[in-house]
Amino acid sequence: MGGREIEVVRGHRIDYQLYKYLLQYFSEGGLESLFNAVRRPPGRYYVRANTLRINPGDLINRLRERNIDVYPDEHLNEALWIPVKGPNRIPSARKIVIADKRAAESVYMGANLYVPGVVRFENGVKRGDEVNVIAPNGEIVALGIAEVDGDEVGRVSNGVAVRTLISTYSLPKVREMPEYELGLFYDQSLPAQWVAHVLDPRPGEVVVDMNAAPGGKLSHVIQLTAGKAVIYAFDRSPGKVREMDTILGRLGMAGLYRTEVRDTRYLDIDKPELVGLVDKVLIDPPCTDMGVRPRLFDVKTMDLVKSMSEYQRQFIRVAWKLLKPGGVLVYSTCTIPPLENEDNMAYAESLGFRVVDISIPNASGGLVDRYRDSVARFYPHVQDTPGFFIAKLIKPM
Repeated sequence: MGGREIEVVRGHRIDYQLYKYLLQYFSEGGLESLFNAVRRPPGRYYVRANTLRINPGDLINRLRERNIDVYPDEHLNEALWIPVKGPNRIPSARKIVIADKRAAESVYMGANLYVPGVVRFENGVKRGDEVNVIAPNGEIVALGIAEVDGDEVGRVSNGVAVRTLISTYSLPKVREMPEYELGLFYDQSLPAQWVAHVLDPRPGEVVVDMNAAPGGKLSHVIQLTAGKAVIYAFDRSPGKVREMDTILGRLGMAGLYRTEVRDTRYLDIDKPELVGLVDKVLIDPPCTDMGVRPRLFDVKTMDLVKSMSEYQRQFIRVAWKLLKPGGVLVYSTCTIPPLENEDNMAYAESLGFRVVDISIPNASGGLVDRYRDSVARFYPHVQDTPGFFIAKLIKPM
C-alpha cells in the first residue's frame, strides 16, 4: 500500500505516504484546491523594476504607452503586475507539435515555442501551417503557426519553432519586450520579491547567496544595496552560473558581485576566509517545487521530500559556520511540505539559530504550531501566488 500513487487532481500524482503526510496539515478538499490552483497560473504575473536603471513609475508609464496593462503592487514599490487572462478556448488544428514539459507550461501562458523545447513535429508540419502545441501528457496548450518545417527542427538549435496565436492563458510576451532586453525589469513572483526585503541587506555588508542561479534574488539584493555590498554568489552548476552572469549582465549588474562555481555544502572548507565573517546569508535551496505554477502534471513521493530535506540541511549547517555572531540567515523555498520548511527551521534552531518573527502583508503563518506566527507562507489556492515559504533566523551574539 505504501507504493500506491494517488491522483489528487488531473495530472498531479503523489504516493500514498506523501498523501497521508500532507493530510496532517490539509483537508482532502484543501489538497484538491491547492493542486488545482497549481495547474493554473496566478491571476497576476509579476515583474520587478530594476531600480538601478529606471524608476518603477517610469516603467509603468513606458509600458502603458504601448497599451500594456500594468499596475503597481500594493506593498512593494518595485513590484509590478500584469493581468493574466483566461482560460481561453483553443481551436483545433489538423497538425500538432509536441513540446517538452517546461516549454509546454510556458506556451500555456502565451510564450512562443522555441526550437529547444520541441519534442517532435507530427503529421508532416510545414512552415506556415496552423498547429496545436501539445504537452507530453496530451493536453492541448495553444494554437499557433509553425515557423519552421518539421524536418528542419533537427538541424537548427534555436529560434522560434511555433509562433503562439491563442494560448490557454495569455499575457504579453514579457521576454520579447524591449524593456526586458534593456534590463529595465526582471520577471519574478511576488513571494520571491519579498525574500530580499526580509534579508534587508545593507551597503558595506558581506552577503552570501548560497544557491544563486538563476539570479533573481541575487539581483534584488544588488538593487537594495545599490551595488555597495560585498556580495558572493555561488552555484554548483557551471551552466547555470554562466546563464546567471548573462542575466545580470543584461540588468547592468556585472562587476557588482563575485561569482564562483561551488557546491556550497562545502563552502566552509573551500572558502575558509568567509568563516565567521559574513553578515547575511540567503539559502534558496533545491526543493520539490510543489508550489511552482503553472504545473500541468507532476509526480512526487515521500522519499523525495525526505531526501530534499536532508540535502537542504547541509546548506543550513554551513551557513551557521559562515555567519558572524548577530548575522542573519533567510531561508526560502517554493514548496509546500513542512519537512522542507518548518522542520528545517527546527533543525536550524538545534544548531543554535533563533527564528525571528517576520510580517509580510497577506501572507499566511506556519503550518507547525511552533512557527505559526513567525514564518510566512503563500498558497496557490489562498493568496493566488506560487506556493512559497520564507523564514528569518539570527545567529545569537
